This record gives sequence, structure tokens and C-alpha cells, in this order.
Amino acid sequence: MKDEVVISIQHASLEYNSERGKVLALKDANLDIKRGEFICVLGPSGCGKSTLLNIIAGFHKPTSGCAKMGDEEIDGPNWKRGVVFQTPPLYPWLNIYDNIAFGPKKRKLPKDQIERDVNKYIELVGLKDFKNQKPYELSGGMRQRASLARVLVNQPEMILMDEPLGALDALTRTNMQSLIREIWSKTNNTVFFITHDVDEALSLATRVIVMSARPGRIVKEFKTDFTYDIDGPNSEAARYSREYMMIREEILNIINTQNAASGTNE
Repeated sequence: MKDEVVISIQHASLEYNSERGKVLALKDANLDIKRGEFICVLGPSGCGKSTLLNIIAGFHKPTSGCAKMGDEEIDGPNWKRGVVFQTPPLYPWLNIYDNIAFGPKKRKLPKDQIERDVNKYIELVGLKDFKNQKPYELSGGMRQRASLARVLVNQPEMILMDEPLGALDALTRTNMQSLIREIWSKTNNTVFFITHDVDEALSLATRVIVMSARPGRIVKEFKTDFTYDIDGPNSEAARYSREYMMIREEILNIINTQNAASGTNE
């Protein structure tokens, strides 16, 4: 199971029309994502990180190449691939319980199963005492917790996160990182996580992918295991280890080089 490929991206490129003409957002991307991996994606702004996520989610179809989940080509969104956005898409007229229950109800799952699963994930994200509140009555971090539970309750095979913590303050962001790490550890889910924060990527990922300036290509991959120590007694030692600092510096150098190249091209 550990070596099972959940998602396979094969020579995927995506081109779209804009006011300036055709834009090549992603070029010849190749990526196999294995079950249980926590992949973080970094790169300059506009490099195609979200394009790659949208292809995996089924929101976009590559112009050339293909994206598969298992043996089947991805052809549209599917509950098996849950997406957590930077802005939680919660319905303001529903309380937190009903927001989380929305997906299972649409799938017409048995009522007792819905109740059991919704309560399970509400508790997992720490919102048990807030399930009757409306989204606008909660903080940004709590709304993002509810959004995460809303995805998890469908028990997807993969969770896609597009800068889910970007709008949070530093303390809330750190707490959410710990929660996401804990949930990943408990559920053994496969996670594809976009971020602009190198330290966030290194503290969460089992593999970090760095992309080039547009057209987006996968420039380099780093296998990491700092996430296993970050929340433990060796947290500070992990963050400031020689290996951590060397990888961090290399990633920053790649991104800075790509930013410079992008500026030169323009």
C-alpha cells in the first residue's frame, strides 16, 4: 500500500487564452504521488502551483498529457479528492454541523452514518463546542478547521490544500500546522499542499516539490522527514539542524533564481 501510486501526472501541460494571448501555465509536468505522502509545493508566484492542483482536483483538464487517479483518467471533480481553499467555502446560513454534513447528505448516505461521521470529524478538528455556531461567528482559524472537517467527512483518498493557512496570523498558522500534521498522522491520508512558506513546507512534508517560473515545471524534489520531529521533544533541534538549513537554503536559492529569471524575461 505504501508504494501504491494514487495520482499520476504524465507530461501534463496547460495552456489558456488571456487578454495578452495564449499563456502556457504548466509545461511537461511529471509526478507520481504515492499513498500516504504529504507533498508540499513551492515556487514563485504564478508558476503553476495552483494549475497543477486544479488538474489533480479535476477543475482543469491538461491541454496535453494526462492526469490519472489509479488507472482512471481524471475527468472532473470527485469527492475522492477533497479540496481545502485559502478562503473556507462555508455556507453562511448553515451552522458548522450542517456545513460539514452537507456533502454526505448530498451523497444520500444513511442518517445515522452522517451523524456519526460529522460528530467524529467535528471533534477531531476541535469544534465540538461550536457545532451550532454560524461560520461568521467563528475566527478565521476555526472556519478553516470547519472547512477541513467538511472535506474529511467525505473520507477522500486525497486532500488538496491551496495555501489554506495563508490568511491566518502567525500563532494560528502554527497551531493549524500542528492540527494538519496530527490529522494526516491519524488518517494516513495523502496530502498535496501548496504554500509560499519554505519553513511550513519543511515542517509538514515528506516530499517538497519546487517549481520554476512560468511556464511551470518541476525543477527539483526533496525527500524530507522533519515533520516527524517538529512536534516532538526534538522540535528545535529539527528546525535548526544542519540538514534542515542546507535544504532550506537550496530551496530559497532556486526560488530566488527563478524569480530573477522571470523578472529578466519580462
